Amino acid sequence: MTEDRRQSLRLESSARILWANLGSDTFQVDRLRDVSATGARVATDALPRVGEEIRFEALDDAGQRLCVGLARVVWADTQRGMGIAFLALGVDPNVVAVLASADAASHERRPPQLPGGVVGAPPLPTGLAPTDAKRAPAPIVEAAADEADEELDDETAPQIEPLRVRRTGMIIGIDLGTTNTCVSHVVDGRPVVIPGRTGKSTVPSMITFSDDGKCHVGQRAADRQILFPLQTVYGSKRLLGRTYRADTAAEAQQHFAYPLAEAEGQRFGVRVGDSVISMDDIASQILEEVRSTAEEHLGVPVEAAVITVPAYFSEVQRDAVRRAAKKANLTVLRVLNEPTAAAIAYGHKQKSQARIAVWDFGGGTFDISIVDVTDGHLEVVATGGDCFVGGSDFDDVVASWILGEFQRIEAIELDPQPQQIARLREAAEHAKCSLSVQTEYMVELPEFTRDPRRELRVELTREVFEELTRPLVERTIAITEQVLADAGLTANQVDDVVLVGGATRIPAVQHAVATFFRRRPSKRINPDEAVALGAALLASEIGTSDAPTLLDILPMSVGRGVTGTRFEALVPKNSRLPVECELKVAADFLGTASVPIFQGEFTDVAKNEYICSAVVEDRVLQDGGTVLFRLSFDEHCVMSIDAVNPKTGRALPVVLDRARPLQEILEQLGEYQGPAPVVWKMPESRLSKVFGKLFKLFGR
Repeated sequence: MTEDRRQSLRLESSARILWANLGSDTFQVDRLRDVSATGARVATDALPRVGEEIRFEALDDAGQRLCVGLARVVWADTQRGMGIAFLALGVDPNVVAVLASADAASHERRPPQLPGGVVGAPPLPTGLAPTDAKRAPAPIVEAAADEADEELDDETAPQIEPLRVRRTGMIIGIDLGTTNTCVSHVVDGRPVVIPGRTGKSTVPSMITFSDDGKCHVGQRAADRQILFPLQTVYGSKRLLGRTYRADTAAEAQQHFAYPLAEAEGQRFGVRVGDSVISMDDIASQILEEVRSTAEEHLGVPVEAAVITVPAYFSEVQRDAVRRAAKKANLTVLRVLNEPTAAAIAYGHKQKSQARIAVWDFGGGTFDISIVDVTDGHLEVVATGGDCFVGGSDFDDVVASWILGEFQRIEAIELDPQPQQIARLREAAEHAKCSLSVQTEYMVELPEFTRDPRRELRVELTREVFEELTRPLVERTIAITEQVLADAGLTANQVDDVVLVGGATRIPAVQHAVATFFRRRPSKRINPDEAVALGAALLASEIGTSDAPTLLDILPMSVGRGVTGTRFEALVPKNSRLPVECELKVAADFLGTASVPIFQGEFTDVAKNEYICSAVVEDRVLQDGGTVLFRLSFDEHCVMSIDAVNPKTGRALPVVLDRARPLQEILEQLGEYQGPAPVVWKMPESRLSKVFGKLFKLFGR
């Protein structure tokens, strides 16, 4: 190899600068053992932490920088050194692999021989070896030669040969977030976040549908949101799996800057052009994106996952997550509550006993769970939440205020267009994040309007921000008070408070938590990564003796609708799982017995979430027969319904029907007879009114 093709890699970490010259036998400080297209193994006594990101530069012999890059430490120990995985390179990583393996051959052991007399690229760090040429980048290999220093012809393209190793699966933990999704796996007993394609620890839970029929997922969608606001879907998890109703859609529309519509199966969807795409399909594409990203990063097939959901998710929403994962070619080993996952990350293998409150305040949902942690075993005592209170609501409130201030300052009336709304929401998010570390922020949007041409310049202080968002914070406190009351506990009986979710970085939220519980909340785990890390820990230990014992509860009551559209709870909220109940139902003269199943806490069944109708049809039941339905939830909160003939004990086939229109079921139950349900609603804002107009304008 010619001298000008030899390279050095300089690795910079927070601890020290690592040098490894690949072109000679003289090494300064440390030595790279193996380098491939996607990672490297480094012999070093100065070990960064697993998961730490290392910036590096590729230099030529003259010290000129060839490229810059980013790597993550995937394993580290004093015997083997450390393994790093490339996150981003300014050049094709295969170039680095070819040059590194060729130079290293003069002083390191030769890479293994592959069929055809070809020398394979050095092995990746443990857990990164590619197993499938279609799912992992094929390593670049050099032509076999007896003389390692033989010059490589610049015009000769290197050969490509996939490594032939045993196919193995990988189980990951996925925090399927409303605004961002985080993925993690376990390396040498420690959970490590798998970065997205841009190197960030999370992937935006967004999709943009372009006019040519293509869809862009993750950061690519976030980058297109302002250009294609009506075609960019965000926050879809809030409506995932939920039954579509016109009144519910009208209430939900104020949270979304794109048109909601009814998808197949009476489910919520988004209208894109002339078609409607269900929120289930949106979720499957997000899961497909994170699965393929994880495969590219790890170099192995990802076949299974533990996926987290808000504790306050209904059964039909949990089932929607399972269906979405199946479409994304993922086997779901468990659908885990987000606060429970965070509790696992908090108390994993700790020999201690504590009662903790997991305050999970993310981009779209709020959950509070009281969990007893004893020597790594977890028991959920009580839980509660709201799927329409989150960080994105802070953004909308702030965006509305910015719009109002702009109109006041410029003395103009404005009905913002979709792109202007997208710019306002983006600016509001930046303001929210900035005001967590500073007390003033200047919002600037050049050429916000063109007729007349105006620049938006509005100053927002932390004091005004906290006043604007006070109702949202107070809503979380009210939910927490109710959860503690349900558990028969007081705030003084909680030993520690764990903050989870990006919204917990807001100073007003931290102050409210500290004031309510009379103690500073714990910051021992990363609020953005805690849920994914806990899911990965559980995924790695499922089926082993080390797996934690999880005693969970039913987050919301499950029952049936009765005459007067009243809700009759069959399995009450906070029931210990597993749990089951029995219900006798008389069949009609055709031999049909049907029970509409709902989940929620409202006395008006129409306000609760419709799950399905359990239907039994049998001729034997035509003469005044009855059916004994058994409704059960296993320890994973998976619902099942079976039925028997109580006279004979014979099992009867049960059909779980979702095809019958919900409105027809409610009409059959009659008008609601009972006290008016108390429903908390977001205060109406300028932006929520605009969203309603957009829905009518573009959604029909």
